[in-house]
Amino acid sequence: MTSERVLRSAICDAARHLYERGHNAPVDGNLSVRLSERYLLCTPSMEHKGRLAPERVVKVSSADGRPVDGRQRASSEIRMHVAIFAARPDVHAIVHAHSPSTVGLSVAGVSMQDPVVPEAILALGGIPTVPYASPTTPDVADAVLPYATAGDAFILERHGPVTLGKDLDEAMTRLEIVEHTARITVAALAAGSAAPLPRAEADHLRHMAAQAGILRAPAARAAAHAAPHVDREVVERIAARVLEELRQRS
Repeated sequence: MTSERVLRSAICDAARHLYERGHNAPVDGNLSVRLSERYLLCTPSMEHKGRLAPERVVKVSSADGRPVDGRQRASSEIRMHVAIFAARPDVHAIVHAHSPSTVGLSVAGVSMQDPVVPEAILALGGIPTVPYASPTTPDVADAVLPYATAGDAFILERHGPVTLGKDLDEAMTRLEIVEHTARITVAALAAGSAAPLPRAEADHLRHMAAQAGILRAPAARAAAHAAPHVDREVVERIAARVLEELRQRS
């Protein structure tokens, strides 16, 4: 098990990366990791994420999100994090950002449920948009649960992407894929059209990724049982290649 000290530093590094990459304004966004069955670590409320120190990361109860140290203030979206961790025991990290291209598409009413590029489908399955709920309210946690149990990436309408992972690195990689795909979509729209892949091809790619174990959410695993057999090693090689290409572009 990774130590609390290492996880605190990892949260700070990730928060700084998101700020420096332009995903967030100074106090925007929030990250969390599962520390144990009883506790989570999360970013604090209204603090500069590009300058966050490990000791400022907040330790909270996994049951209700209350800080262990009553003098600290956890992220205002801690209810959402607690709800997702409770619903997805396989998830150990959650990242929420205000990535500009992703938010902009949701403001414009452009969905990424069926992405325009195959890499995003192989890596994420799809990127649905959660209908708007007032930020920081319990309504957000209620709204996201159907999406969090069906996949590992979704967009809060007018508020930004949320990605889940087995660790912080995976959740961060998925968030970069979401925003990279959003930038491609914006460029395609500016050039004249951003048509998604044909439904049959998108479904085929999802089946491939599900059977290869790349899509691990409960709904994705269920979909794998209905899919035709696909060689796992072949799909793993494809997924590794496309994810590496996306990392190099980022």
